[in-house]
Amino acid sequence: MPGWYCIVILSAIGGQGKSLFSELVALIWRSLGCQVRVFSADVQQRLATKLGSCVTTIDTDLLDAPDDPLALLRAFSPLSLAIDQAAKSGSSIVLDTAATWDKPVVRFLRDMGLDKVVAEGGGQMIVALVTTSNRDAMRALATTTGVVRAALPLARPVWVLNERVGTVFPADFDPGIIGLEPEQFDEMRAGVSEIVLPRLDDRLWQPVDRAGLNLVDFVTADPAKLAVLWGDAAGRPLDRLSAAAVQRRIASWIANMMEEGTRTLRFPQAD
Repeated sequence: MPGWYCIVILSAIGGQGKSLFSELVALIWRSLGCQVRVFSADVQQRLATKLGSCVTTIDTDLLDAPDDPLALLRAFSPLSLAIDQAAKSGSSIVLDTAATWDKPVVRFLRDMGLDKVVAEGGGQMIVALVTTSNRDAMRALATTTGVVRAALPLARPVWVLNERVGTVFPADFDPGIIGLEPEQFDEMRAGVSEIVLPRLDDRLWQPVDRAGLNLVDFVTADPAKLAVLWGDAAGRPLDRLSAAAVQRRIASWIANMMEEGTRTLRFPQAD
């Protein structure tokens, strides 16, 4: 079991659930009593809003300077420093990235040889690729998986299958829709771990997400203060008992995702 982890979360398309999964991983580590540092290369800065001071924001403006050979190094310098320190501190690292930044991020990780650096420092690098059943996102998942394997041979690829809009890989899935032959898809899939984020009706979760509540604050909140999130068309909030029922349902969903993430990522179990 490695002493610490460096988890990079990617998707080439927005709206797949990267920030949710990043927050979930940070919550898992906190629940285990472990140190975690979160880095965000997302211009929306949603994680910084939810998690506060534990999040370091990467200067994404530097990523828009393709003619500057030092741009990537400067942008990710805080991450490089944290990885260099992690072998001593034992603090795990989560990097949440913006959509479309998957290629620059993988290029940076490759050029720095960070999969080797992490391994030599007693850690493990995991590259989590997040997708819904959106076909463009699934095609990007297949492409990026190949890129990650070639660029970061010591990293462990993990598919995060967010089923918020439907099953990602149903039993009758046709790999042809993402440009692969069945044999190619089976070979690719056999070499990765999978985490399934179960479906929850958007009418329950999206109001919580839009409110900017982090997962812990939501679960521990007074239901009476949450009731307004699920108001009807006339703006009337739910009553307290109904809000508490919705809160419990979402809390159960969060707990299931935490359990699935802990098991698949092979994190140590809490005593």
